[in-house]
Amino acid sequence: MTDNLGAIRIFTEIVKQGSFSEAARSLHLAPSSVTRQINALEEELKVRLLNRTTRQVSLTEAGKLYFSRAQKVVAEIDDMTRAITDLDAEPRGILRVTAPSMMGRGYITPRLERFFDQYPEISLELTLSDQIIDMVHEGFDAAIRVAEKLPDSTFKVRKLHHVTRVICASPDYLAKNGTPQVPEDLKDHQCLAMNFNSATELWRSVANSWHFNTSAGELDIPVSGRFRTNSGETILEAALQGLGLVVLPLWHVFEHLNSGKLVKLFDSDDIRFNALEYSVFFLYPSSRYLSPKVRAFSDFMADCFRQDFES
Repeated sequence: MTDNLGAIRIFTEIVKQGSFSEAARSLHLAPSSVTRQINALEEELKVRLLNRTTRQVSLTEAGKLYFSRAQKVVAEIDDMTRAITDLDAEPRGILRVTAPSMMGRGYITPRLERFFDQYPEISLELTLSDQIIDMVHEGFDAAIRVAEKLPDSTFKVRKLHHVTRVICASPDYLAKNGTPQVPEDLKDHQCLAMNFNSATELWRSVANSWHFNTSAGELDIPVSGRFRTNSGETILEAALQGLGLVVLPLWHVFEHLNSGKLVKLFDSDDIRFNALEYSVFFLYPSSRYLSPKVRAFSDFMADCFRQDFES
């Protein structure tokens, strides 16, 4: 059997473009060459792959089956070629990433100057959304997602960080209202929360009650307050302004805790706040090789979390 990889590529391009002439133009080949190679491919396979008319090209039943396999072969060859070509290449190009809004604004964006200094040939398109975006359909190279666990999928997954959440408040709020010493004290405090109906599962778990592990056992304390919002960034700002106690991921508040703008509460051996914990994951399509630009961003984010929370 002759080497027909070139003909297979031409065949898949004809199907995508819808015509022999457009495929020839796309591949920078003479139309006669395209026709000749498809004829040779069909003759070798002993089947007709394409129905030709003067106006359109359509797949035969055999052509549909062949195309479903052929496009995978072409994609694998292209990925293999790019992987070898990029083995020692400088990460470059446009990188399209989607991430949750709070993670994007509160953690990723403040670190981008360092990322661009480290990788001057990469341009980043960061789309923030709290909805699950179809990465492949929308053309994203990678996604950062937060979840207790991810559903089974064909994506490659890298766990970047295991998140814990903390209760904190501003020094001004505590000076005016006192510092709660035991979980039962929360009934006398303003406890900021997300709107229940607009919250994700992670936020709903702390919308109406806060859970504690104590030396006397587990406690589930109902909480309430005069302020709710659908924005994690707004809850943080409300806490900084002294409006009440708040539950937030440590990655979102650790710099404020270090600077003294917020104070962490319930962090003794006898009383520990216990919220639904979750992780930050980095995903990219398994059908694609890990390009230098995707690997660079994945490694950069992993390094950020490691430096901030493990050093």
